[in-house]
Order: sequence, then C-alpha cells, then structure tokens
Amino acid sequence: MFANKPIKIAKDIEGVRRSALWHLSRRDHSEAELLTKLQRKTDNQEWINTIINECLDFNYLNDERFCESFIRSAQNKGHGRTRIQQDLKLKGISESLIKNTFENNEFDYVESAQRLLNNKYSEAIATQHLKQKAMGFLQAKGHGFDTIAIAIEAHNEHYPTPSFNDLEEACLLLGKKFRVRIEDQKQKNKAIRHLISHGYDYSKSNQAIKLFNEKLN
Repeated sequence: MFANKPIKIAKDIEGVRRSALWHLSRRDHSEAELLTKLQRKTDNQEWINTIINECLDFNYLNDERFCESFIRSAQNKGHGRTRIQQDLKLKGISESLIKNTFENNEFDYVESAQRLLNNKYSEAIATQHLKQKAMGFLQAKGHGFDTIAIAIEAHNEHYPTPSFNDLEEACLLLGKKFRVRIEDQKQKNKAIRHLISHGYDYSKSNQAIKLFNEKLN
C-alpha cells in the first residue's frame, strides 16, 4: 500500500485561501469541517480566521445550507433520522441547527425504510431469522424501532405469509447444525446460543430443541 501523501504546508495566506477554495470546489463543507482541514495546512490561526470569514462573507460557507443539503442527500440514500443526526454532529453542526432543520423537513422515513426492504427482500419477512436480519439492516441505516416495525409490516402486505411458524423454522435451523438429538447440557447450550444469535429468545429456543428432539424420535 502507498503511504498517504504528506500535506503541503501553506507558506502564506494565499496558500490557505487556495486550499479552502479547492476543498469547497469539490463539495460543500460545514464551517467546522473546513476549519479542521485548514488547520492541517497552517498553525497561523489569524490566516485561518481571515479565510473562514471570507468564505462566510461570500456565502461559500453556510451551515444552514449545508445541513439542509446533507439531510436531503442522506434521505435519498435511505438513511434514517438517527444516523443523519449523528453524522451531522460529527461534521460540527450544532444540535439546535440540526433540530430546526429537521422541523422544517417533511420526510416519510417509514416509506424510505420500506423501499430499502423491497429492494433487498422479494419475500415476506415472516420468520424470526429474517426479521432479525431485516431489523439489523435498517438499524445500520439509522432507522428507529418504531419505523422498522411499521416498514416490515408494510413490506409483508405485498407477499403471502408462509404457513410454517417460528418453532418450525427454528427446527430447520437446528437441523442444519445438529444431526442427532440434542440431549446433553453442553449441546443444549450450544443450540440455545445458535438460536439466540438468530433472534430467538431463551424460552422459544428451549421449545424448539424439544420439538427438534421429538421429530427425531
């Protein structure tokens, strides 16, 4: 792998100005983002302050515009409100500006989450295993539990619900991992951990093990 190219230190304020304009020509920045990048170019805070103020005066920097644009872009990618808020904070946007921008932004996060599910799943998300995977997928996108639950229900309305239940699905999972009855405690603990990792609780895991053993009689 190639080492990162060393940053060329600005020799004068013109170098700082060129760096600022170069960064802004590539994409919009928050004020905090640009400040951090300019601090890598020079330790002369007076130069940095001068260039930051110039960018603000010419409206090259505008945190309100940046926040609105960032939210729209993230929403188009299917990101949920929680993730968007976290990302904006990392970019130095104040909590008050984030809150005010969201208040003036109407967006259907349930519809967005459902669209993600429709693109990923061509079947009903009916089994515990699939539900767990779908929840993890949407949580990674920053969607909240209420949004996820409604989105899964809305997705399932377009597909027939499978006839088997959660315990039968759990038995199928056990059958892929175990070929004989699960009787000793060590094997039971292993089976329970396996099912819990797929979203089953302790009680259902024990019920599934019992049903699995009965099927092998």
